[in-house]
Amino acid sequence: MFTFNRCYATTPVASSKLFSWLLAPGSFSFILLSALLLVQGLAAASEYKIEPADALTAPEVAEAIRSALEPSGVRLVDARGTVVCELWLRSAVPLRAGGAGYGKIDTGTLIGVLRFPAAGSDFRGQPIKAGYYTLRYQRMPSDGNHMGAAPSQDFLLLAPASVDRELGTRADFNEVVALSRQASGTNHPAILMLVRPGGQNSSPSLKQDDYGYWVVGLKTQGKPAGSDKPIDFPVALVLVGRAEV
Repeated sequence: MFTFNRCYATTPVASSKLFSWLLAPGSFSFILLSALLLVQGLAAASEYKIEPADALTAPEVAEAIRSALEPSGVRLVDARGTVVCELWLRSAVPLRAGGAGYGKIDTGTLIGVLRFPAAGSDFRGQPIKAGYYTLRYQRMPSDGNHMGAAPSQDFLLLAPASVDRELGTRADFNEVVALSRQASGTNHPAILMLVRPGGQNSSPSLKQDDYGYWVVGLKTQGKPAGSDKPIDFPVALVLVGRAEV
């Protein structure tokens, strides 16, 4: 009694014809194989990795801000080896005495600097021109327009480093939003979403979360109000991913 495997093994001419028929253009097998290859190609193209970045020395960023950053940063690189962006965190983030997590940060506090070597986009998918941008902490407004719009209420607002030259906290919400609109070129500020840091053992780290977002995890130092003793302060930032917020 013949089986398909035995037939394939003992009759190479027939097997060759059968194989050609299975992969003929328009056949179900050909379409299925093409779809699988396309999916694999898209998956490979969406992979990212992080690499170390040298100290930020660009004169486009104010010296007072540059001197407050970590001596090195990270860069996000795609599957083709193209640098998507570079990120430097503040070496000592000012913190409130109370609160927890990002709730310890006053709104308007400078958290770091981001560079897009080529045109990029923010968490809303808004196009952002190549260049250097300051990152300041803000919480999503508690109003009906933003209710449930994103998994997190914590964001960093981008502002062109050429116009945001002060290290100090900008407590005026409208001022920070106005600066950030100069990055987006729209009525909405340019934003990146913060998420709760995971239990990563290494820093920096990179992972794709349950929403499909690519999240970089970093550890810097926090400086609590009224204390000279710094504490570890982890940050997790979505660098690839978008939502309508």
